[in-house]
Amino acid sequence: MSTTIAATPEPNQRAKSRQRRELREVTLLVATFVVIFGVGLLRPSFMSFSNLEFMVLSSVVLGLVGISQTFVIMTRGIDLSVSAVLGLSAMVFGLLSTTSNMPVWQALPLCMVMGAVLGCFNGVLVAWAKIPPIIATLGTYSLYGGLTFIYSNGLQVDQVSQDFANFGNANLVPGLPVPTPVIALLIVSILAWFVLNHMKFGRTILAIGNNASAAYNAGISVRRTLLGVYTISGALAAFSGLIFVAYTGSATATTGTGDHVELQSIAVALIGGTAIAGGRGNLAGTVIGSVFLSVVITALVFLQVPAIWYSAGEGAMILIAVTLGARHGAKS
Repeated sequence: MSTTIAATPEPNQRAKSRQRRELREVTLLVATFVVIFGVGLLRPSFMSFSNLEFMVLSSVVLGLVGISQTFVIMTRGIDLSVSAVLGLSAMVFGLLSTTSNMPVWQALPLCMVMGAVLGCFNGVLVAWAKIPPIIATLGTYSLYGGLTFIYSNGLQVDQVSQDFANFGNANLVPGLPVPTPVIALLIVSILAWFVLNHMKFGRTILAIGNNASAAYNAGISVRRTLLGVYTISGALAAFSGLIFVAYTGSATATTGTGDHVELQSIAVALIGGTAIAGGRGNLAGTVIGSVFLSVVITALVFLQVPAIWYSAGEGAMILIAVTLGARHGAKS
C-alpha cells in the first residue's frame, strides 16, 4: 500500500496519478541503491555496517521534519522554522539530560508540548495575522534560533545520559536489529498516513491546498486547520531534535540551522512527490527521499567533495523536484 495522498476525484486520473507517484518512489529507491553500490565500489568502507546504520539514523531526523514539512506544503505553505525548533529541542533536552538527569519518558512529552506551542505560534501568525507562511516562519526561524543561543548561554552538549543514549542507539525490540529511532519514524509515518487518509482533518488539508477559498465557502474552518498543521509541524520538529541529540550525544546552538535542515526538509518532501502548489502529498516518497538525501550527503563526504557544494546540490534537487512536480500537475 502506498502512503500517498491525492486529490484527483476521477478514477482514471486517480489511477494515472497513483502510477506516477509509485514510479517516483521506485525511481528514488533505485537511485538510492545505485549511489550506495556505486560509491561502495570506490570507497568500500561506505558500505560498512556502521556507515549504513549512520545513514539510516540520519535519515530518521530528515524523515520526521520531512513529514512535518509535507503537512505544511500540502496547504500551500512552508515552514522555515523547523530547523530552529529542532535545534532548540536538541539543546534544551540535551542539557536537561546531563544537568537534571531527566529520563526520556519525561523528556518526550515535554518535547512534543514545547514543539507544539512553537508551531502553534507559527499557525497563529499565518492563520490569524494573515502573514505569508514564508515570512512568518522566517521570522520565527530567527526568533527560535535566538532562543537557542540564549538558553545555551555558550554551552554545548557533548554527552547525554545513558537513558538518552539507549533511546537513540539501542534496539527497542530485543532480537530485532532495528534502532528505536527507526521504529519511531515508522510509527509516525503510519499515524500521519492514517490522519491524511482516514480522518476529516486530512481531507480538510487537501481541500485547503487545492483551493482555500472554496474550502472556506464549503464550511471548512481554514484557520483551525492551518493552526493544527503548523502545530503538528512544530511537534514533529521538536521530536526530531530529541532523537538527534539522543543518537549523536551532542548539540550546539547551531544544530539544525547550521545544517540547513529547513531546506533539506523541503527537498525531501518535494523529491518525494509533494506538490509545492499544495493539495497533493506523498508520505512514502518523503521518507524514501530522506533516505536518498542522507545517502547522497554521506557519499559526498566519502568522495571528499568540498562542503561548500552541499547547499548548491540541495538547491538543485529542490529546483528539479519543483520542475517535475509542475509537469506532473500539468499532466493531471
